[in-house]
Amino acid sequence: MSPAGGGVPAQRAASADPAVELELARRMADEADRHGQQAELLAQRPALLPTWSPLARAVAVYAGCGAAAGVLVLILVLASGVGLVDGFTLGAWICAGLPAVAFFGGYLVLGRWGRPAMVAGTPPRYLPLGFLICFLVVPMAYCAYLLMVRGLR
Repeated sequence: MSPAGGGVPAQRAASADPAVELELARRMADEADRHGQQAELLAQRPALLPTWSPLARAVAVYAGCGAAAGVLVLILVLASGVGLVDGFTLGAWICAGLPAVAFFGGYLVLGRWGRPAMVAGTPPRYLPLGFLICFLVVPMAYCAYLLMVRGLR
């Protein structure tokens, strides 16, 4: 043990073979290079769904945001049923408001967690596809709700 008492190894004896020491140093340098390359590869992957392709990641994010907005549509429909929201406001939120919120939410999520830490340029966010997904999923949730209510009556 060293006088510091902290797990620091004692100095080696001076009679060590320089060729062995050089070989150990080369192995350690190779190991450090390998770990550095692994760190670079990990830094080039985004935090959100790192093994997915950029297109699949964008579809999943926009669909998830659209599904969350679909839940808000159902809450608005229920609020409309008890008279808290009028028909015009409900229609405006279903056709424009919530799809836009879902689209911008997905855009921001992809920009924050869908971007690798180390990348040259900006990765694609697939804006037209996201717009299409969000502006289809939210009204489809309302239509599904209507079909479900009609089917239960």
